[in-house]
Amino acid sequence: MPVNHREIAFEAAIEDHLLNNEYSKAEPENFDREMALDPTILVPFIQETQEKTWQALEKLHGINTKDVLLSDLCKSMAARGCLDVIRHGFKCYGKQVEVAFFKPSHGLNPETIKLYKSNRLTVTRQLKYSTKNENAIDLVLSLNGLPIITAELKNPLTSQTVDNAIHQYKADRDPRCSQTLYNI
Repeated sequence: MPVNHREIAFEAAIEDHLLNNEYSKAEPENFDREMALDPTILVPFIQETQEKTWQALEKLHGINTKDVLLSDLCKSMAARGCLDVIRHGFKCYGKQVEVAFFKPSHGLNPETIKLYKSNRLTVTRQLKYSTKNENAIDLVLSLNGLPIITAELKNPLTSQTVDNAIHQYKADRDPRCSQTLYNI
């Protein structure tokens, strides 16, 4: 039986490994290209881990809560960068909202351990990220719906190397063209 050396087989192998090690599969069609995030993962994460904050925001904004929250998140990421928002959260109408919880330095507080374990790690294959075209990234790893790692996979058995991936990032992706995924 012949071995499949194509890029897609490499993608599948990586995805399979991640899915067997605490990651979940995210569907590429749920990714919001304008905001560069997956609201179907992020919003439930916030609702479940910060219930009082969500309820307070819901009292203010009603059915628009999700839109207001995501708008404030995107403004914070545009101003401070994605990494800073992941580390420190953001404000939404005076309420502190966390988009991730970090591993506590000790296990004495069960609530911090529970929050840390609430994080949602996902892998998305063939993610169409651009508002300008249908280009796709081979693999995207996300934390609570926020992309943190992108990967273009290449296979030397098909005459592609890391240099081809670097060229693809440089030549095929213009960070000035509202391709938010590369601006945060």
